[in-house]
Amino acid sequence: MITVLVAAYNGEAYIREQMDSILAQSQGGIHIVVSDDCSSDRTPEILEEYCARYPGRVTAIRREKPSGGAAAHFLELLSELARAETKPDVAVAGREQAGAEEFTASGYGGSVKDHLPVAAAGADYFMLSDQDDVWLPQKAEKLLMCMQELEAGLKPGTPALAHSDLAVVDESLRVVAHSFFKYQKISPERTALPQLLVQNNVTGGAVMINRPMLELLKDLPQVCLMHDAWLALLASCFGAIGWVKEPLYLYRQHGSNTLGAEKGDNLQGMRDRLEDGSGARENYRRMFGQARCLLELFADRLSGEQKELLAAFVEIPRMGKVRRIRTILKYGFTKNTWFRTLGQMLMIGD
Repeated sequence: MITVLVAAYNGEAYIREQMDSILAQSQGGIHIVVSDDCSSDRTPEILEEYCARYPGRVTAIRREKPSGGAAAHFLELLSELARAETKPDVAVAGREQAGAEEFTASGYGGSVKDHLPVAAAGADYFMLSDQDDVWLPQKAEKLLMCMQELEAGLKPGTPALAHSDLAVVDESLRVVAHSFFKYQKISPERTALPQLLVQNNVTGGAVMINRPMLELLKDLPQVCLMHDAWLALLASCFGAIGWVKEPLYLYRQHGSNTLGAEKGDNLQGMRDRLEDGSGARENYRRMFGQARCLLELFADRLSGEQKELLAAFVEIPRMGKVRRIRTILKYGFTKNTWFRTLGQMLMIGD
């Protein structure tokens, strides 16, 4: 069985299309769990309609307090789901990272444990969904095939993550780019930890994880760039990552997106970021805070080599330029194009 987790907030404009596309999947055995983050529009009423229309297939949870953003919303939901049988206090790491985006577990309108059907809570696989995208009919089926092929080559109980390409569309679902991988100039083959520390290539709405992967999400990082970046790091450290190269859903860009898809590098774009780099520098601060959380939360599980690599990485902002560049090159903390790697070398620590 597959449980699809949908994070909703003021999604009345698009959530019906997304719900319908998930319900129309060719793969059977799907249960949809929608967590509403204190919406002030008609999203709760729309979700009530779907729960009434599809009993046993759709569950809606109304949060008592807002999570503070998409990353926090998804990670808290995953943590609650992982702790559905035992629910001790959620551990939080990295509080000392000043200036970084922070979040802690906050209350639901009842916990996931209180609301989820046993079958949904006990699913073998879990997928994430934004409220404003549209899934293509075979998305779940093809990701499940990818996941099961990946698991066949792993020891039982190994965490695994599968993801896919996606098509970028506008508000009216007109195609902007047929391939997000090509649009962003990113490669799903870059799955090594040093690569993912500096450049995530996994999109949350394209993800499927298995239950052993879910178990890694019981404790929340205090700092992360986005939930998908955190998932990619955990899968790289402790399991395996697989991917489907064809686009399996439509990623809708509009004015209310938390994060939009931006076209890949060019000289003008790099020049603009260097001239006004406050946003990029803030992302770098969060990037290093995220790595520190990984080191702290999983100190007893990381290998000696992984600990050494992470320890070197989190020290980079305090290094001089020459040592910084040497460390980046030594460990392979490089992005996928020389534009991006050069920008990284120029901006980190300045």
